[in-house]
Amino acid sequence: MKFRSVVETIVILVLVSFAADAKNSRHPFFLRTTVTMNGAEVPAGVYELSWESQNSKVRVTLWKEGRFFATAQGAWVKNGVQYPSDAALLRVNSDGSRSLMEIRLAGEKKSIVLDNNIESTVQVGRK
Repeated sequence: MKFRSVVETIVILVLVSFAADAKNSRHPFFLRTTVTMNGAEVPAGVYELSWESQNSKVRVTLWKEGRFFATAQGAWVKNGVQYPSDAALLRVNSDGSRSLMEIRLAGEKKSIVLDNNIESTVQVGRK
């Protein structure tokens, strides 16, 4: 009887860890140019993109070399096309700067549309 309860506990723990991984994903992401993300200036380069989803809401975070860089709120939006590669949709502002508006991930039929109207504190370059 003890063996059965141990096996059931292990199965539950494995399922919970898979569910946690599905909500908190990580993905390498390349920015070709400097962008503004939720008020933070993010230089061009390769970042680790992580996201936490809850239904259609999502919070994305950029990391570089293990350091927090910037974060923003957004929403998953379904599209009719499966993206062949990662892409960043940018808005060119009147001053020539670029704002990150949407993140498209290879193999997905949905994208992350950032909510740039949210006012929140952004810490840049801190652990």
